[in-house]
Amino acid sequence: MRAKGLEAAIRVGGAVVVTAAAVLAAVIESFLVPYYIAGVAVPVAGAIAFVANWRLAALAVYWTGGRWSVLLTALAWFAVVLAASMPTEAGSLVITSGFNGYMLLLAGTAGIALALWQYFRPRPKAPRRSVDGPRVAAQATPTATKESRP
Repeated sequence: MRAKGLEAAIRVGGAVVVTAAAVLAAVIESFLVPYYIAGVAVPVAGAIAFVANWRLAALAVYWTGGRWSVLLTALAWFAVVLAASMPTEAGSLVITSGFNGYMLLLAGTAGIALALWQYFRPRPKAPRRSVDGPRVAAQATPTATKESRP
């Protein structure tokens, strides 16, 4: 009984930590949107968003043991990015509508889509084994004998 309680606490704690990490990653990525080197827009925020969303989802599944925890990281990231892309009453934005802003939104969403595909894609069903095991399958396959050769 005590081990089940500890396992549940680890799962809930893992979910909380991964959700907080997704929020923190989204805030950092949002403030990296206006990153330029020598006047050229460098989409470093988009690259970080792709990798962070994909791997945080994997960490969430590992810590919680359920594939539905991918949605925790996705919803937390989307909430922060949508809030950062809305103008305030003064009209200021964190995520601007430019190359880097669009790359952040596109790459972050692609990372989430990859994680969702990875954990929710339909898997092919394994072939059914008979009661007798592999011997029946071996007998059902035709073998080349001396009589069957031309």
